Amino acid sequence: MSAVAAENPDLGGLTVAIADHRVDIAMTGGGMWEIPLGPVTLCDNELQRDPPRPAELTNALGFVHDYFDDIIVAAPTVLATPSVMAIGHHAEALAHVEIGHTNVPAGYTMQRADADEVFRTLVAEPRHARLANPGLEAEHVDTLIGVLCIVLAIMRRLDLGEIAINAG
Repeated sequence: MSAVAAENPDLGGLTVAIADHRVDIAMTGGGMWEIPLGPVTLCDNELQRDPPRPAELTNALGFVHDYFDDIIVAAPTVLATPSVMAIGHHAEALAHVEIGHTNVPAGYTMQRADADEVFRTLVAEPRHARLANPGLEAEHVDTLIGVLCIVLAIMRRLDLGEIAINAG
């Protein structure tokens, strides 16, 4: 059972709290669930190569998709969520890379096309090249691809055009 409080202000909106080894999901006014893997888990298992191979990326995305499908089976109303907000230092690190600096504006939303572009760029770069990306702090260089797999799997499953990122 997820322990995260729903921060998304929209009734029925999802809050996705990305932690090292799990993703807690809370629906405003509703349920709470957990995906039992996080970006560190993905990097320790599926995403060990530098850079990861396409099959490894497909597997990582698939694991998150499958766990999220389990949530949808348990709570089909998740499919009707009006909005999704990602929180936590991993989500914030993703915003930093997408905007190119560490000052995330209030109310920031990442477009799916932008998330896809960041994904395509970073998965092709070895670690030392990823370090040169504006906004990417060294502490997140190893886990950011895992974060992208989590965010994109959820965005794709829900067919989202954007995801809010709360920089706390």
